Amino acid sequence: MSQTFSSIADELAAALPRFSKRIALRDRGLSLSYAQLADFVAAAQPVLAGQRAVAVYGVPGALFGAAATACVIDGRPFVHLDPAMPKAVLGNIVSELGIGLILTAEPPKPDQLPPECRVVDAAGLLGRPAAAPVRAAPVRPSDAIYLVATSGTTGRPKCIPVTHDAALLSYHWREEYAPYAPGMRVGIYIFAIWEMFRPLRHGAELCFPALQELLSPQGFTAFLADHRIDEMLFTPSFLERILGPVEAGNAAALPLRRVILNGEVVSDALIAQLREKLPQAQLWNLYSICETHDICMSELRGPAAGKAGVTVGKAMPHLRAVVLDDHDRPCPPGVPGLLHFEGPRMLGPGYVDRPEETARRFRELVLEGRAVRLYDTGDQGFVDEDGEITVLGRVAHMLKLRGHSIQTAELTQTLAGVLGFGKAIPWVVQVGDQGQMLVFYYTADAAQQAGNAARWQIGPGQQRLPEALAQALRAVLPSYCLPSYLVQLETIPIHEVSGKCDYKALPAIAVPTGPEQAADDRAVLPVIAHVARALHCGPDQIDPARTFHELGGDSLMGVDLVLALEASYGRRVDFDWALNLPLARLHALLTQTQGVAAAVAGGFDRPGILLTGVTGFLGGHVLAAALAQLPPEQVVYCLIRPRNLDPQARLDRIARALDLDRQRLVAVGGSIDAPQFGLNDTAYAALCRSSRSVVHCAATVNLAVDRDHMEAWSRAGIRTVLDFCRDAGADLRFSSSSAVFPETGGLYPEALARLYEGCSGYGAAKIAAEAQIAGSGIPAAVVRLPSLYDLDAPNPKDICEIILQACRAMGAMPRGLAFPMTDVRAAAKFLVGLPAPQGVAFYNLIADQPIAPGEELSPLPPETWLEAAPLPEPVRRLIAADPQILRADARFRNDAARSAWSQADGADFARISDGAALLARRLGQNARQDAAKESALP
Repeated sequence: MSQTFSSIADELAAALPRFSKRIALRDRGLSLSYAQLADFVAAAQPVLAGQRAVAVYGVPGALFGAAATACVIDGRPFVHLDPAMPKAVLGNIVSELGIGLILTAEPPKPDQLPPECRVVDAAGLLGRPAAAPVRAAPVRPSDAIYLVATSGTTGRPKCIPVTHDAALLSYHWREEYAPYAPGMRVGIYIFAIWEMFRPLRHGAELCFPALQELLSPQGFTAFLADHRIDEMLFTPSFLERILGPVEAGNAAALPLRRVILNGEVVSDALIAQLREKLPQAQLWNLYSICETHDICMSELRGPAAGKAGVTVGKAMPHLRAVVLDDHDRPCPPGVPGLLHFEGPRMLGPGYVDRPEETARRFRELVLEGRAVRLYDTGDQGFVDEDGEITVLGRVAHMLKLRGHSIQTAELTQTLAGVLGFGKAIPWVVQVGDQGQMLVFYYTADAAQQAGNAARWQIGPGQQRLPEALAQALRAVLPSYCLPSYLVQLETIPIHEVSGKCDYKALPAIAVPTGPEQAADDRAVLPVIAHVARALHCGPDQIDPARTFHELGGDSLMGVDLVLALEASYGRRVDFDWALNLPLARLHALLTQTQGVAAAVAGGFDRPGILLTGVTGFLGGHVLAAALAQLPPEQVVYCLIRPRNLDPQARLDRIARALDLDRQRLVAVGGSIDAPQFGLNDTAYAALCRSSRSVVHCAATVNLAVDRDHMEAWSRAGIRTVLDFCRDAGADLRFSSSSAVFPETGGLYPEALARLYEGCSGYGAAKIAAEAQIAGSGIPAAVVRLPSLYDLDAPNPKDICEIILQACRAMGAMPRGLAFPMTDVRAAAKFLVGLPAPQGVAFYNLIADQPIAPGEELSPLPPETWLEAAPLPEPVRRLIAADPQILRADARFRNDAARSAWSQADGADFARISDGAALLARRLGQNARQDAAKESALP
């Protein structure tokens, strides 16, 4: 082993202390500084010990990035397990690489991961201070830094090792073009996970968008703007889809200063669009292949001016472009051929456990009297006199579709298991104006034709992939590997010179046009027609009872679908609806008359109050308290966002569960993040006339969402509520949170809160909402609440309840456990029973002392308890990121709350929190015996 090799692992380890105070990784739910990342790596290294290779499961995010970084620093090559992959594919990756350890960055689905592997939740490694500085493991240049699993078109993906030497050479080379600096912000998504380690070595901040932000142009541009992203790598097809609907002025205001395009040929149309919409950004075209790491990079200054192919620049040092003709003879400069590369330090060792495929693609030839090892890229191209490489397109054994690589030989092998054919050619073709599609051309004899007809109802000629066959293939293939069309040919066309398939002679796909197509569109629901186009199938193959995701739609298809639905229905389309609602229900929601979600006697003409958040834990109790306290002629208008059930059906379900008078409940179908709640002018005006007060306890924030987004959502929701209060002349009662103050210390006042160091996104969003209310001039009561409990029906989503349940289950608790909780019925009565406020008043409805279990359970060190506790993984992750949750012993002033409570209830203020009753209910008087009994159950 060389003692002088300084690896990427060494550079990453050196960056951790150098940039310790800077943010390293950030997503919607987690932010890690370089110091915290160092602690994570130190905690992970004993777990990684002895592993040849490690799998990291999850969608790319801060925790995923931390796990991958730990693997690299510890010298353990990692492979990404994408949760969207079929279970069989995941199992084959693990088996192929002999994986014994899987680090999970999110909870896997039941039975999704192979049972023989050790599975460790990466969140459990957060928050453990390192005992010593992190040191990188020694590695050899030929050792793998990571492994790439290709598309898996046989259910057995090809696994490609990328060496430390190749990574080091390409990182240093590319940084001459695209350098990084401390504080620079780089966006990372699933097509760019291998880009994480470049900026991390220089103190940059990596920001990961959530899936929701990738699915809509509005969400994605907000991600770029909110996080002030300086650089991001995209596949051309993704950027074209996401940027297309964005107006040029809005796009030009984005912070992007460097865009790297990779994975597909960049069209002139896209270059022109980017130059118009992102005039401030440098555009780089990166040509790279996993088997050789980077190859070359060139700046895109304008369209190719009619030239054939795309010029991608000169090969980086340590690589030499070699163009061969069909007889493996070198082509002269400027003459097209099959593009290969030579370079012992850049070319990988081949494919894991695939000697035949390795020999086919990593070719050993004698050229001009010299033995060489070349990698066959699968591209056609040429090299000019100056060494500039021009790529003309793909050849048959590797196809590109929407940024995905498809191995045609392996796809053919998979289809051979379910479809009868003789010879076959998978090919990506342009189908009318519907975009590129994967088409499977094949020949079949009489027996094969009969079998295909009997099993799949497939006839001769061209047809869309039958749904039954698609269902069978989805079990083993990613959605992008499913052919859109099957075309049976008499013979495969052969080029008379080369003797190979003549791809230009393959028949085009005939799609209905003109009146026939228009008639087809009129015959089906618009949502069905758009989903059929997105999935490249016929409307008759779309089941309205299924969701877009269930039908095989992916995130890139989802962008097109959302835009098409918005244009067709003439309204904003929620991405969650578009992807996850049954299509028939989605159509009903998109065609529903806004503002009149339920037919109720009298409409919005009875006096009453408006309640938000009625479907939540607090909202249901507020509803019950309101009906008990309001005069009998008054009603409660309940703002409910339409989902699978319509608002009235959801409200009826709540009323039945709480045994409430349904005649005094009025469903208002709408959302607080839409102007006028999404109501039409007539309905909105009627609701304003009838509402004297608003109780706002909607869940506009979420602990899994980052601070920037939670603040933005909170501001938008509060703005809509305040506008309504102003238009209706109504006062406001707002359920805020004790999170506006730190979890320890105090006494904290009943006054406007300010941001504090270490404030969570949840707390920051509530602080922002309180400030908006205070500055609005609306009479308002801001009621701060801690966690809420119900002695009769525990809230399964509350973190304190979850912690207590885990304590009971294991018969132990974290030492020093303390937390504030208020009875939800007391909170509901307080919100409804407050006298009409004259200005803005703040109330801390929080008991004097937190709840602190005594000797009911055995105390354990918090980190020991957290590692062993039976907690949901998101909760474990949250506690690991903020251990103070287990010892939230802050104290609060509550003089105003005491006074108002005496008016609202007339009872002792101590009734708002009964810790003894809660602990008796949650822990039981014989918790150890109960826990032992539970553990003995089969």
